[in-house]
Amino acid sequence: MLKLGIIGRNFVVDWMLAAAEQVPELRPIAVYSRSMETGREFAQKYGLPYVFDRLEDLAACPEVDAVYIASPNCYHFAQSKLMLEHGKHVLCEKPAVPRAAELECLLETAKNHGVVFLEAMRLVHDDALDVIRAALPQIGTLRRVSVEFTQYSSRYDRIRAGEQGINAFNPALSNGSIMDMGCYCVHAIARLFGRPERVHGVCARLENGFDSNGIILMQYPGFVAEAIYSKVSRQVAPTTFLGEDGAILLDDINHIRRIWLQPRKGEPEELPYAEKLPNNMMYELRHFCAMAAGRMDPTPWNEASRITLEIMDQARREMGIEFP
Repeated sequence: MLKLGIIGRNFVVDWMLAAAEQVPELRPIAVYSRSMETGREFAQKYGLPYVFDRLEDLAACPEVDAVYIASPNCYHFAQSKLMLEHGKHVLCEKPAVPRAAELECLLETAKNHGVVFLEAMRLVHDDALDVIRAALPQIGTLRRVSVEFTQYSSRYDRIRAGEQGINAFNPALSNGSIMDMGCYCVHAIARLFGRPERVHGVCARLENGFDSNGIILMQYPGFVAEAIYSKVSRQVAPTTFLGEDGAILLDDINHIRRIWLQPRKGEPEELPYAEKLPNNMMYELRHFCAMAAGRMDPTPWNEASRITLEIMDQARREMGIEFP
């Protein structure tokens, strides 16, 4: 049984706790909050016996084996490092950290303390990418990959109305559409195809410097891949893997429900993928528990996280996006 502490109290944590009910080897037991009052309210809601208002106390708690981190991006590195140094396994929400160099530090810290660090990128933990990989030979020589994740943020209307200080649109917190949305697209490409030969990125910005939407182009041997993302507009095009003899398409890279194949000649064919639950975070939680128990090697998933951050580092350099 892996006993879990939680940093963060947002809607993603609610999803994680709902998914944890499907993972019997995981038991959430603690929450950290800057306020004991709000922490106790959250703990009472979910039946958590421990509440902390100091990160150091959570890190030192002998009852906690692992920590799930869902705080703002700018805090991920310091919080993860503290927990790893205290011998806690860490599952950190995407993007794991803003920079590839920070990920290298965390992976080295995890290795030195005999624990696991894993980015909570749920799309790579169910079998959707395996279905796509197995079907790629059916579309012939691959020539283009276009992965799109765009949505109109529920908070953007407040920005358009002139409201200031909204964290989700604050680049000082290492936020941006490349970090919040683009990471899904790039990570899927990196997990399927590895490290590209070349990277080029462009973006548009809001008045406060926040990158509202963008495109990252990646050159691979024989084909090009593009990650298309936005927080200010909604996607209408499916993700597409285009080969000389056909295409593989899927409906939503963030939450895949359907994958189908369209031959160059012939009728479309549904591929054998059916998402098991409306909340697909249970798969990453199962894998995390298996990794913490030594039954699964986290290296392939960490390598995809490493390549993803390298790609986004290069793209942000070209875009002129710098985080504090």
